Amino acid sequence: MLYRSPAAIVTHFLTEVDLFHGLSMRHIERVAALCEDLEFREGDYLGHQDELGDRLYVVRTGEVTATTGAREKSLAVRTVRVHEAFPVAIFFNPPTLVTTSQAATDGSAFVIPRVRLMELCQLEPRIGLHVFSNACGILASRYRYTLDRLADVVSGVDISSTGDGGEV
Repeated sequence: MLYRSPAAIVTHFLTEVDLFHGLSMRHIERVAALCEDLEFREGDYLGHQDELGDRLYVVRTGEVTATTGAREKSLAVRTVRVHEAFPVAIFFNPPTLVTTSQAATDGSAFVIPRVRLMELCQLEPRIGLHVFSNACGILASRYRYTLDRLADVVSGVDISSTGDGGEV
């Protein structure tokens, strides 16, 4: 269910969100104007791997699990918690989701339509530069964490570099 919280509540909350850290209050207010509230229940899907992402979620309460791989062999890569934004893949072109997001608990989130966020980033280049810079830092951190976990899973397995693949 979507609804709107009072602007002051949204603005205050967004100052603590990883993706918006460091934005001026005026810019946070511009982002807050895009937000709608969403309540989710444990088990609800908030995005599916390989589909196009059309929303950014900012977790207010509860937790969301991000998994990758086939449903019968999916691997949990992270848990999204309060004050975290996801999926950051919406900043790609095309915005293809790299994980499936499923609510691990009941909770709530602010939702920002991708189209409106991208329009704001174009209209306010300082917001766009800041948000994209933070998104790159978030992606690097999540990628590093995921690779570390993957290394733990395959430790002792020799992975040869003689293939045609490249470094990501």
